[in-house]
Amino acid sequence: MHDLSIVIPTRNRISDLTLCIESIGAQSRLENVSIELLIVDDGEIEERVLEYFREVLGRLPDASLRYYRKTKPGVWLSRYEALGLIEGEILLSFDDDAELDDPLYIRRLLDTYASDPSIAGVGGIAKGLSSSKSGKLLGRLTCQMSASPGRLSASTLAGSLLLWGETENIFETDFFHGCNMSFRSSALRDMKPYPWMTSYAVADDIYMCHLASRYGKLVINPELKIMHHESPSSRDKAGRVARATAVNHYYLLNLRKAPVKNYAALLWTLSYLAIKSTLKRNFNAVSGYASGILFILNPRKNKYREFMLD
Repeated sequence: MHDLSIVIPTRNRISDLTLCIESIGAQSRLENVSIELLIVDDGEIEERVLEYFREVLGRLPDASLRYYRKTKPGVWLSRYEALGLIEGEILLSFDDDAELDDPLYIRRLLDTYASDPSIAGVGGIAKGLSSSKSGKLLGRLTCQMSASPGRLSASTLAGSLLLWGETENIFETDFFHGCNMSFRSSALRDMKPYPWMTSYAVADDIYMCHLASRYGKLVINPELKIMHHESPSSRDKAGRVARATAVNHYYLLNLRKAPVKNYAALLWTLSYLAIKSTLKRNFNAVSGYASGILFILNPRKNKYREFMLD
């Protein structure tokens, strides 16, 4: 067993991944802490690059690298399959374009867990996220964010994370930011290979939080900050991402056994996003949102019912 398993899903972004692992190798105050780092790859990494990663992790007192190349692509499958491979008590997940600029990040994370055994997950903050007063108002009116930093919107969207940069103390939350989240491994025992969570897997982090919250509380520690060198757009087509936004949040509402008003809020949010995409002349996204809205409104759909039953 390890104290900590770090999981990084990736696909053909070697320069970003290298920066991420170098920042992990620069962590300090980890004496008597055993760490494994698992790369879950939907692409391909040369052995010489993996050897360099091993050298970087060798700077830590007790750390090892494991590499797993998947046969079926998709971020959700990467997260799901990683659970069967890791040996750590705590699972820490970074996007491959995350960078730790605080050498005490992992030490602070472990101390947060040690402070309260009832904690099932700890999340952190990506630097630079913020919203103006008008942006916050629009976010609330369109059900993309709530008034509380730790609450999902009525549509189960996570726009409230834009409020996290204004916080100073640890607070309980419904959700984490997928680029910077961790869980007790045992709290993710209910994860399943949901067949609708394909490709970009919109809201995969919210799904994990929902499942883990059954076994303890989730908290955000504002001291756990990272730099997220996020691409300005998804590597998937806009239409696919838009439709996945509708479908994945619909099934999330199913899992949460949400009342009808939340489904109505989701339809309102999707309608707003479709109008916004129309004004931007992003017609691929418009088509995706329209397809997703029609999916939600289809009274005959009974797909994946077996995954909704606990």
